[in-house]
Amino acid sequence: MTFICQYCNALKFPLEPSGLCCANGKIKLPQLTTPPEPLNSLLLGHEPLSKHFLPNIQKYNSVFQMTAFGVNIIEERGFNPTFKIQGQIHHRAGALLPSVNGEYKYLQIYFLGNSETEINQRCGINRATRREIIVQLQQLLHEHNLLIQLFKIALEMKPTDDHKIVIRADKRPAGEHERRFNAPVLNEVAIVVVGENMDSRDIVIQRRVGGNLQR
Repeated sequence: MTFICQYCNALKFPLEPSGLCCANGKIKLPQLTTPPEPLNSLLLGHEPLSKHFLPNIQKYNSVFQMTAFGVNIIEERGFNPTFKIQGQIHHRAGALLPSVNGEYKYLQIYFLGNSETEINQRCGINRATRREIIVQLQQLLHEHNLLIQLFKIALEMKPTDDHKIVIRADKRPAGEHERRFNAPVLNEVAIVVVGENMDSRDIVIQRRVGGNLQR
């Protein structure tokens, strides 16, 4: 990729159309904001911790994931094994709290209530991760992730297990195109009592349900 667009500086192959990336300067994207520390330093690749983090970034992502990957897999074995996905990719989420005496998993780890216990739980998920990085990322997410902060407040305010948190699928910031992917913001989240009608694509998180993950 040796060709550089004169408008947006995108790297392209020499035979790619000139307007493929930004329509010859007509499309202007806002500059990406610098990630907060320590994530920014971990992504630069200069320090020893960063040099370990970058090739293992998927492992750290799985340690902090809130949901399980859901898909209908069709495996074809033989001389040339094939991994096929049928239907729609989705995610499976549990309640904010596990069943009584159940193990904390996925989103529930964020609500263990003890920072050291939470760190130990995450380090046990993947032994190839480093504890000092887990400590830094955990603090980062608790301080900057708006959904985690809202879920914590909701968990403290919810009087019974019948209450649910709903992330509305049809909510989007004013003026944004409906097909654009937007990160959830606070006005997309509402707390409702069980029995209220919800759309099929809404994300519903309960305080405590059975041990099974819900699509």
